[in-house]
Amino acid sequence: MRIRIHAFRVILATNQGPYGATALFDGGLNVIRAENTSGKSALINGMLYALGLEILVGKRGVEATKPVLRTIGDYDGQEFNVLESSVELEVANSKGDVITIRRYIAGERDERLVEVVHGPVVTGGQGSQYKVEPFFVGIGGAAQRERGFHRFLAEFLELELPYVKRFRGEDVPLYVECVAPLMFIEQIRGWSGIQATLTQSYGIRSVARLAVEHILNLDVIENEKRRIQITEEANRIREDWRGIRESMAYIASQVGGRLMNVPTGPVLVLPDDPWIAVSADGEDVTPLADLLVAKRCLLLESSGEETSEVAGSEELEARLDSQENELLVAQAELSQLRSDIRSEEDELRKLRDRLNFIKDDIQRNNDIKRLRNFGVETGLSVVQDRCPTCNQSIQDSLVPTESMAMGVEENISFLQTEAEAIELLISAGEERLTRLEGRKAGKSKVVANLRVTIRDLRSDLLENRDLSVAAIREQVHLQEEITRLEQLRDEFEEQTGRLRHIVERWQENRAMHSELPDDYFSDDDRRKLAALSECFAKNVELFGYRSTGVSRLHISEDNYRPVCDEFEVALGVSASDTIRMIWGYTLALLQVSLSHQGNHWGVVVFDEPEQQKMRETSSDALYAEIAQMQPQDFQVIIATSASVDVTSKRLDNLPHNLLEFGEKVIRPMQH
Repeated sequence: MRIRIHAFRVILATNQGPYGATALFDGGLNVIRAENTSGKSALINGMLYALGLEILVGKRGVEATKPVLRTIGDYDGQEFNVLESSVELEVANSKGDVITIRRYIAGERDERLVEVVHGPVVTGGQGSQYKVEPFFVGIGGAAQRERGFHRFLAEFLELELPYVKRFRGEDVPLYVECVAPLMFIEQIRGWSGIQATLTQSYGIRSVARLAVEHILNLDVIENEKRRIQITEEANRIREDWRGIRESMAYIASQVGGRLMNVPTGPVLVLPDDPWIAVSADGEDVTPLADLLVAKRCLLLESSGEETSEVAGSEELEARLDSQENELLVAQAELSQLRSDIRSEEDELRKLRDRLNFIKDDIQRNNDIKRLRNFGVETGLSVVQDRCPTCNQSIQDSLVPTESMAMGVEENISFLQTEAEAIELLISAGEERLTRLEGRKAGKSKVVANLRVTIRDLRSDLLENRDLSVAAIREQVHLQEEITRLEQLRDEFEEQTGRLRHIVERWQENRAMHSELPDDYFSDDDRRKLAALSECFAKNVELFGYRSTGVSRLHISEDNYRPVCDEFEVALGVSASDTIRMIWGYTLALLQVSLSHQGNHWGVVVFDEPEQQKMRETSSDALYAEIAQMQPQDFQVIIATSASVDVTSKRLDNLPHNLLEFGEKVIRPMQH
């Protein structure tokens, strides 16, 4: 067993002198017997408090302990006020190392302080030779930091708590508070259902499932963790790919071009190198690299020509006329591009509206299909042959036809096909719109440059200059354009390199994904779950469960809870059978863990298990089932208020350790 509880001690300093209680435990079955309201639960709650597990009773800190441990109590008709109090829990790990956990309740010491004494303080006496280490509990970091008590406890007991995912994405250990509800059943809330005291998720995904998977040491924990990591990395890769593709498309739009050979999502192999197709006159004419070569040649030619002009020359006038004609054509093309963009946006809006309508229609048909599966036949026709406004009977066609309206399944299939087709149309439309926006940006620059050139040519015609302003400006503009295109080319090549790196990441991600097991559970996992179902059914039958047929009970693979005919059993059983289920399930986890190398701590605590006026034969069966197990493998502590005679008869001939406290558990201590 991971933990062996040797002893527990409560120490109170009161206005009436020292009070307290001591309980010594053995392996196997331990029974704490005392009368009602005697303080049994004070012991159980105090043990949880010592372990930093008081959240199982629904509160944090000293508020989780009983008043007799922190404020006021009574004994033999006389009240006492608690001045200071503390609890000490002496435990051993599987190696036989013994520590005593001391935590303070009332008094000046902080409730978040835990002292670990490396020695048997309760059973061996207080000795100054024992090393004492301080830790903190009940605040952030208790499970992960060096001085966090739950980190120390997990390491001391070798609990091997797995690291799991929180909703925010970070990895954290499966907290001991998440696992303990499967082993510690406290009186107030613990008997309302399986894992009833696991009232919060601690930000951990599927925490209730993970706790069971850890107890049984299922392979699915590691496999699911890897699956989540691979899926999250795949999503990051898709997002990175989308961002790089958008950057490359933006670069392409800056030169009035279109991005080529970059798929919308990550691929294992890029079939061809990405490139930019630069458009002119509505056609893709050249890659960006070829455009740069052409621009450089044009600059060399213009640099070699004579830049001086004679004002009013026919050549300048001819160039002016040519530039003005080009401007008219460019403006008309720009206007047409704007019109085409508006038309494309309108068409995309209509397609998106149609897609949303189809998705709603698919949902309506799925709802009708679900209701029909529930046995509803009337009032669910997809085609009603009635006017939706006046409800009069009408025909859905003016032409007589022998064809029958499609059924729900056919409707769903048809609508899904139509939705897929519209999604393809939307994707193509978005690509066309991107291309049009790029051409518009390029054409706008052409119009702006033509206007500047025309203004310079008119200035050259009106004024006498030695040099042509238009020619000089054209050369400057060409140089600036070449520099800009070179920068964009370099940026594009950098993005292409990043894209190739993402391809490598995607290849690695898909390779890891292919290595995941096809089945969610390994063969060993299925053997353990089958054993859990078998043990649970055997236990509840032994305990007198009657609400449903035991042969129909098994453990669900979805949430590891008991189900009958695929419905969770807890929804329709009697209160007493709910208690029997908790007995059977809690013990089955222990039994399967022991027989199949699980991670159970080897300890179970039941506080007042005889709830709901339980039949004595059921309780007898519970004690007998526990007692027949090997005491060196486990430890079960039961706190009960059954009478002395009933308890004595119940334990007769059973190996056990009985702790009899009578009327009061907390009593004056001998000096």
